[in-house]
Amino acid sequence: MAQASSTPDLTRGPQRILVGFDGSDPSQRAARLALAWGRAAEASVWIVHAGETPRAVAEPRTDEEQGMATAAIADALTDLTRYAESLAIPTTVWVRDGPPARVLLDAASEMKADLIIVGTRGLRGPARVLLGSVSSAVLSRAGRPVLVVP
Repeated sequence: MAQASSTPDLTRGPQRILVGFDGSDPSQRAARLALAWGRAAEASVWIVHAGETPRAVAEPRTDEEQGMATAAIADALTDLTRYAESLAIPTTVWVRDGPPARVLLDAASEMKADLIIVGTRGLRGPARVLLGSVSSAVLSRAGRPVLVVP
């Protein structure tokens, strides 16, 4: 009798891939890798963006700067969705409010992800120190395979 396990069976490849996306170069690479893996494994891909506005940042942003950043994320998500559609990869985009690590972990549980893919970091400098490392938090708490892309 086979023993039940909470670890997904990846012998045939992941079938439900979650990728964290914040618009940074590492998250762009992570998303492209998730889509390539999704295509190869005939898997579904969820692209998840946490829309939390940081409470403490090194340099406050004007409303215009914040709007430009939001528009840039929306454009990048649209581009990724179009790319996925062109490759016939089933893709879902979720934009949720909250701390990024928690949003990713909750989304992974909700959609029963076989694999989580995240970039190494999105923030740099003082903001990264103040907010911590999303990839580190996801890696330590996910309870499922996590791939961190530089």
